Amino acid sequence: MMKKITKLADYKKKKEEKHIKYLSFHDEMTGLYNRRYFENEMLRLNKSRKLPISIIVTDIDGLKKINDNYGHKKGDEYIIMAAEILKKITRKEDIVSRIGGDEFAILLPYTDKKTVKNICKRIDIECNKLNKSKKIPISISGGSATNEEKSEELEDLFQRADALMYKNKNMLKNQK
Repeated sequence: MMKKITKLADYKKKKEEKHIKYLSFHDEMTGLYNRRYFENEMLRLNKSRKLPISIIVTDIDGLKKINDNYGHKKGDEYIIMAAEILKKITRKEDIVSRIGGDEFAILLPYTDKKTVKNICKRIDIECNKLNKSKKIPISISGGSATNEEKSEELEDLFQRADALMYKNKNMLKNQK
């Protein structure tokens, strides 16, 4: 009887440790990788030769308005929807992360500029598909940058993609 209790306690402890390890690198709400994992992967990939490498940075448009008008639970639904879209349009080897409230980043090893443009178009296509059944449309602004020759640090690549995302977001605001 004591062996069974010990085995059960060991099993529970290992399961708990596995869950804690999972949470240290994943976002609990979306199941995506978190910022810590993303930054660790940027460091690791910065030293690799997985070129070309691209980064996409995205942000949900109008989430504050959704939170203010419909509540944070509704806003969380939109964060989860955005995460699902990004998971759907990426490969298993891509690193999709939630790096802030409604901000996501994707590391794309072996991905050139043309492929990144297509991925960004697929984000828009998936948003449009979802919007056919949504009272409140989802819109995701993004920016991307590609390093084809190991000439740039990934942190700099990230900064370029982030700046372009904000530029695209502001252009969208100005169109409304």
